[in-house]
Amino acid sequence: MRCVIRASLPALVVALALAGCAAPRGAHPPPGHPTAPSASTALSPDLGESPYRRIDGLAEGTILHVPTGVELTRVQLFDLLAGARIVYVGESHSNVRHHRVQLDILTALADRFPGKVAVGMEMFQRPSQPDLDRWSRGTLDEPAFQTVWYENWTEDYEYYRDILTFIQDRRIPLLALNASERTARALAVERHQQAAEGGPSALPADERPLIPDIDTSDPFHRRQMEAVFGAHAKGAGFEAFYRTMLLWDETMAQTVTEFVTSPAGRDKMLVVFAGGGHVAHGFGIPRRAFRRAPVPYVTVVPHTPVAEAPANRPDLVMNVEPVSLPLPVADIVWATGYEDLEASKVRLGVRIEPGNGGVVVNGVEADSAAARAGVREGDLIVAVDGEAVRKPVDLIRRIRAHHPGDDARLGVARGAETLTIDVSWPP
Repeated sequence: MRCVIRASLPALVVALALAGCAAPRGAHPPPGHPTAPSASTALSPDLGESPYRRIDGLAEGTILHVPTGVELTRVQLFDLLAGARIVYVGESHSNVRHHRVQLDILTALADRFPGKVAVGMEMFQRPSQPDLDRWSRGTLDEPAFQTVWYENWTEDYEYYRDILTFIQDRRIPLLALNASERTARALAVERHQQAAEGGPSALPADERPLIPDIDTSDPFHRRQMEAVFGAHAKGAGFEAFYRTMLLWDETMAQTVTEFVTSPAGRDKMLVVFAGGGHVAHGFGIPRRAFRRAPVPYVTVVPHTPVAEAPANRPDLVMNVEPVSLPLPVADIVWATGYEDLEASKVRLGVRIEPGNGGVVVNGVEADSAAARAGVREGDLIVAVDGEAVRKPVDLIRRIRAHHPGDDARLGVARGAETLTIDVSWPP
């Protein structure tokens, strides 16, 4: 399970993984297993003010040019974005309204510049690029692509389905921006060994070319990350966390730069979708990409105020001490409401690990769908609805395809027995 900390940035809350996580960054918790609190679903607190307008009081649908305080129409916004080579659009990962903003922007730009727009996404690690190329060409079907998705990212595919379908329908190039889990782990191990033993770099030779030039000198970025990390900011744990954050930002910035300066990307506009913390204030990806290739860019941050949080979801908001930064939150703030997909999800209620020929159940939650159906600890799940399950991501994808009111049929090996177990979820 990806380790996360949840905190409210003065700009936008964003999921931030700790360097010491043992499982792949994109690995999902087992279906139905309680997840760690995630900033991806959190709402942003008061963003402060533009020089002319208070941001937090904006009515839903307002598009604000932050430096001037001027409200823009959608057409005016799209005209403004048309002059950029790179458009960065932030998000809270589990807010449907933010993804609608992203799709609106992508659609407008793709309509205006047919064949001249590409998309880069934080959600994919660079080794997945061949699969993304197949998706963009229309030669990878959706079930196979969903497997790629869940191998890379934690949030439900449904949040991004419309965006990804549009990308395939329009044959838009899709870029995997982020560092691989292997690279992140290698860097973490190297830093740990250097701290403990000193001496030369312990980074494997094949990983060294994958580590980008990392700038640690931005005082505002560090100050913000210290606030996010909270009470542990001054300890050794923060440095490991911060190095991982820097690795992700610099790798994404390097990928952006490589594309916009390449023959394939030199005549294209790149639209980047990433968590708000990688975009807000510009010191995540944008400043680091501009350092490498100073091309015109615009940052857009969808903003959902805390007041929009459902009363029954206090987990969405967790405040940290606000940090005073002499930086605008973005070029554009687009005010939105809040909407998620929680009501359409189901949980199996098991903890799992890879097994021989399937997925091993190493725990069953009391009163869960799995418990009610008779799933036991030690069972080997080998199929769902007749489709083979060979690794955890297969089970995750199949369970997440179900909704309240659905039934599912599990193929289970229990000792020498082969069983079929029917699971159901109430409507």
